[in-house]
Amino acid sequence: MVEELVRKINSIRQENDSIVLYGSPTEGNWKGIANATIGLFPNNSLQIPQWYSNPVLNKKETSEICKHIKDSKFEKVIISGFANYFFDWIERLKAGVKIEIIFHGTISEFHEKEKQQFIGKLIKVGKLGIISRFGFVKEGLDQVFKTLYGFDSFHQPLSNPILPSGLHFLQLDKSKIHVGVFGADIFNKNLHNQVIHALMIEDVIVHVLDKSIFEYLNLSDRIIEHGKNLDKNHFLSILGSMDLNLYISFNESWGLVSHESFALGIPCVESLKVDYLELILSKIERKR
Repeated sequence: MVEELVRKINSIRQENDSIVLYGSPTEGNWKGIANATIGLFPNNSLQIPQWYSNPVLNKKETSEICKHIKDSKFEKVIISGFANYFFDWIERLKAGVKIEIIFHGTISEFHEKEKQQFIGKLIKVGKLGIISRFGFVKEGLDQVFKTLYGFDSFHQPLSNPILPSGLHFLQLDKSKIHVGVFGADIFNKNLHNQVIHALMIEDVIVHVLDKSIFEYLNLSDRIIEHGKNLDKNHFLSILGSMDLNLYISFNESWGLVSHESFALGIPCVESLKVDYLELILSKIERKR
């Protein structure tokens, strides 16, 4: 494993002054961040093996990889999608290289105790100057960290999706309306709201990744399952076969599914974007 990572580091260094580290997906977890990172940095991103958000490399292996990155004299290391164990990587790398991060989350997630601890630690490391720049995929978060902490922060928008040629789209019943609801079965993805309300429309067939979680509805004849952990091209072919896709999550930072849906020419209903600062300022101005 270490030898393969070293080989990839050497290959990246031949053509690039910076290297981007990101954690490997486990089932559906981290897949969006992985795909977004590869889209943003197709030539210099390095996948670090992890299990969900936990490290796979032991301390000795981590030390070897970090030493090789430092010895390779990269101008900077960018960490995209920051799992907790990357704090250890930063500690090992900080003496020899400029470090930047790209955070893919959103403020709505900060209600979780674990996320609060993570953000608190990130702020402390930033105040120490160990992280030189903070990038945020969620528009507006850069202004939050710039205003509150004076960090060198920037908005990192997603790149335009690269769509492979030769996608094989599905042959679906054209007498029906096909609606895709493709997201992980976690609370903030809001799957059940979207599926139930789509089913209230006559002639709608809902397409999902996992049908079993909707068995309680007793409407299995109107729900089509496509399976989890799909190959990227296979997923895009399904996404592009819909009449409409839904991605109305409770707290989405950007939504790669909607980004790809639009690129495929399929409309997608997204979460509403609320400018909380503007709303607060408007009320304050009325009081003045």
